[in-house]
Amino acid sequence: MKFLHLADLHIGKKLNDYPLYDDQRFVLNQALDLARKEQVDAIVIAGDIYDSSAPSAEAMDFYDWFLNELYKLQKPILMVAGNHDSAERLNVASSILKNSGIHIAAKIEDPIPYEDIQDARFYLLPYFRPSDINHVFGSDCRSFESAMKEVLSHIQLDEKKCNILVTHQSILPLGMKIESSGSETSLDIDQAGNVGGTETIDVDLLGQFDYLALGHIHKAQNVAANARYAGALLKYHIKEANAKRSFTVVEVQGKDITIHEHPLLLKRDLVILEGSLEDILSREGHDQDYVHARLLNEETVDNPFAKLKAKYPYCLGIEYPHINARFEEDEQYEDVDQMDKNDLFARFYSQYGGRDLEEKEKELVKGLFDKEEDA
Repeated sequence: MKFLHLADLHIGKKLNDYPLYDDQRFVLNQALDLARKEQVDAIVIAGDIYDSSAPSAEAMDFYDWFLNELYKLQKPILMVAGNHDSAERLNVASSILKNSGIHIAAKIEDPIPYEDIQDARFYLLPYFRPSDINHVFGSDCRSFESAMKEVLSHIQLDEKKCNILVTHQSILPLGMKIESSGSETSLDIDQAGNVGGTETIDVDLLGQFDYLALGHIHKAQNVAANARYAGALLKYHIKEANAKRSFTVVEVQGKDITIHEHPLLLKRDLVILEGSLEDILSREGHDQDYVHARLLNEETVDNPFAKLKAKYPYCLGIEYPHINARFEEDEQYEDVDQMDKNDLFARFYSQYGGRDLEEKEKELVKGLFDKEEDA
């Protein structure tokens, strides 16, 4: 049997101020086409269906569209809640949906629910915190790993079947750290941008499962022979500009697992363009992509963002690496409490507004600070 392993859809997410519904529909239609082409026997979604626990009406309409499209496949749909999801919202009508082959595990239950599809058994474990496990099982877990051990003590595997766990947690080899993508939240991320710490669960703890269908980390990757993060389908942060995005199809033969990666096409890529403003404005291509501009000008230029937006309507932002470095070097030992407020604001505006204040603007700012002091 084969199944499509998806995760981290983040329906309703925005990239800066740009809604991503068109981008999400574009890639999810590809996922639906792939499911038909590969004749998969099930579709698995390992959490973070929504981007927010309080999704907008538009996000819920989009979810409704996707659920209907999944139903048309006439294949079992297995879904767990992630840390971004509201268990209560995902749980609405779940009993009725189950009769239509859509199985949603939104809350921790005793026993942990499972679904049998051919010779495979899928255990559905939504995102949890130790307190969630303690509430359901009456335990006293103080860490994510001890909570997972408590969960496992309530699961009886069927050794005759291929046992698959669908879950949304930070699961890594003991002591291992991996680079975060930049858009994850609720992960134990250190100052170097690495994932691994108190929220992490040792993958060896779950070695009794034949496959772990994981969500939570946005970079698609295997973290063990039997464990894979499907990864996010879109790029949600400028750190992900060079990231690879793909679909994961898992083939099951007995207890043997084969993972197949399939490329996907983005409606709009996320790119970082580096060079002088003049150089970037003269380039061909990327006019319909999400663009972050890294300006190598030695001095700030007039209205750079507006000029970039005229050519790249989906421009996300700009930075001046050379100027920022110089600014940090020059200012890192200054006590801002001792600086003149007008000068401090002028520096801030020049740094992030891309130009110096005009004289009339300086007077306006000075007037505002004078009123504040008089009050």
